[in-house]
Amino acid sequence: MAYGSVLHINAVGLYAELSELFEPELKGRPFVVAKETGPRSIILDLSPQAHKEGLKQGMLLSLGRRLFPGLEVRHPRPESAAAAEKAIHKIALSYSPIVEKAGLGHFFIDLAGTRRLNGQPEDAACKIRHDISSETGLKPSIALSSGKTASKVGTRVFRPGGFIALSPNEEASLLRRQPVSLLPGVGPVLLERLLLLAIEEIGSLADLSLGEAQALGPRGPALVSRARCEGDEAVDPSPPEKRVLKDSFVLEPDSSDPERLGTAMAALAYGLSFKLRCKGLGFRKAVVSLGYSDGSSGQGSKLSGRLLERDDEAMALAMQALSKARTKRIRIRRLALELSSVAPAGPSLELFEPGELKLSRLQIALDSIRSRYGLESIQPCGLSGMEPQA
Repeated sequence: MAYGSVLHINAVGLYAELSELFEPELKGRPFVVAKETGPRSIILDLSPQAHKEGLKQGMLLSLGRRLFPGLEVRHPRPESAAAAEKAIHKIALSYSPIVEKAGLGHFFIDLAGTRRLNGQPEDAACKIRHDISSETGLKPSIALSSGKTASKVGTRVFRPGGFIALSPNEEASLLRRQPVSLLPGVGPVLLERLLLLAIEEIGSLADLSLGEAQALGPRGPALVSRARCEGDEAVDPSPPEKRVLKDSFVLEPDSSDPERLGTAMAALAYGLSFKLRCKGLGFRKAVVSLGYSDGSSGQGSKLSGRLLERDDEAMALAMQALSKARTKRIRIRRLALELSSVAPAGPSLELFEPGELKLSRLQIALDSIRSRYGLESIQPCGLSGMEPQA
């Protein structure tokens, strides 16, 4: 039987598993990983036993303690997690040069063309799993298929620590029977809408017509294609610092008005950061390019010390870059923004600090509206009359 060549590695519950490695007595006991910074502390990770008790990632730690009195809490070990990820990445690269880091503890490997070196992809997958366990002590879930969607769903089904190799004929049958919540791209808001429409399994989503898919919102057709395992993106081995997302505005008429420039920059920043969040990505660098009325140009950049995700963070970084780019007092004709140093966002510890929690929840609410009604449904009020041009 011929199997696919795209392998997904899913180190499920990385922080919790690392806690068990450092404290073996925790194994088999309910515990959570959280930063105990106050009443708004969030559960970052948890053991399988804690999950069975009804606790979840993202839940307030105070609520978890009320649900499970005497709950054990361990502090996250980001340095150990980074070291484990580095080791997994090194092992993956020893089997194929095409390795994509796709979030905390997540990697895609394209094993196509490596048979003479590694044997059949399913054999290589078993060797990779063994190497990871020997090197790090971790036991990730792994799945092999012809595309990223089926592989990712496979690791979600056979976790923790499972392995499955799927032929192209088996992929559709496996996905069809799984809860729609396991499909990448289906978050809490969209899941609620799908369940209201009695779409409970991935197969029901895959069976929708184009018109029915469009009724789900702007992302509906793409989501249905994903449910059918169609149009998967190739494994992307490019380093994060080389990934760039960009867009531009042509101002008509040319303008030097700070308010008008700020409004145009907001539209660019909000649009680009939204596109990155839809892919589970964040950014660290903003580059602003200007085209002046006299034909000259200017450019400025600003680098953040941490990974950013939200609209307000993109806007603040872009405005700092704009300040550096604007070296003339004459009118501006064209304004362009690049967000780069892109990387998988993953569970960010900074995201869960008490002071950031409200902004993060607001961003989730805004994104749910944009996902349903389109990016233009929420935009800067001064944007009327201006159109972005790539």
